[in-house]
Amino acid sequence: MDDHTVAGRVAAILDAVSAGPGPATLARLAAETCIPKPTVRRIANQLVDQRMLRRDPQGYRLGLRLIELGGDAATQLGTAELAAPFVHELHERTRQIAWVGTVDHDSLVVLDTAYAREHAPIMAAAWSSRLPMTAPTAAANLILAAKPAHVEQILRSGGPTRLTPHTVTSPRLLLGKLQRAADTGIAHEWEETRLGWWCCAMLVPAPAATYIFGLTAETHRTPMACGVTQLQRVAEHFGREVNWQARVSTAR
Repeated sequence: MDDHTVAGRVAAILDAVSAGPGPATLARLAAETCIPKPTVRRIANQLVDQRMLRRDPQGYRLGLRLIELGGDAATQLGTAELAAPFVHELHERTRQIAWVGTVDHDSLVVLDTAYAREHAPIMAAAWSSRLPMTAPTAAANLILAAKPAHVEQILRSGGPTRLTPHTVTSPRLLLGKLQRAADTGIAHEWEETRLGWWCCAMLVPAPAATYIFGLTAETHRTPMACGVTQLQRVAEHFGREVNWQARVSTAR
């Protein structure tokens, strides 16, 4: 929805470009943001000049300056350097996709990932740096479990989007999953977002933020029970480290 502010329109256009796997056409940006097409063209071209977007014959893509700003933001949060060794340790233990993110309002913002070369195509095609809580992912279930009012709203609007035949859309089953996530701080899904893949995520509370550590794995390569054990071990170690760092910073 267009809020008619400069900052709001810039943010809406950047969000719309980031939402798709490929370049965003001018027509798509105008439709998704509800901003008039001439205004979208003007703002998008200004963002190209600022290196926040790139323009090619197919449309607009995110620019390299956003990567620079994202890296700076992660550094200022104090978790980029701290989390990286743990993410890479989980990847080394499992040879699957390891990641960590922080909860920002109603979404998960991914701070770091580690994966093998053979996983590059799936990362390029299906991975997003910001995951909404309405997605049928393990991380989204953890976020949604803490927001009962949002659960009711999602159920009234028809429930989660079915991405595969295994996506849980039944209100009874979904509420059961969310209750278990709220009770344990752990959520998992099996082929609910993409066939051939499972995912498990674990909450890591900290004084300054709430983190989610996760593992996304191929169903035929890594048994979930084994992967979850490795995830819990590494996530708990990360939690102790991030909380210790917070206590040290407070004591200074």
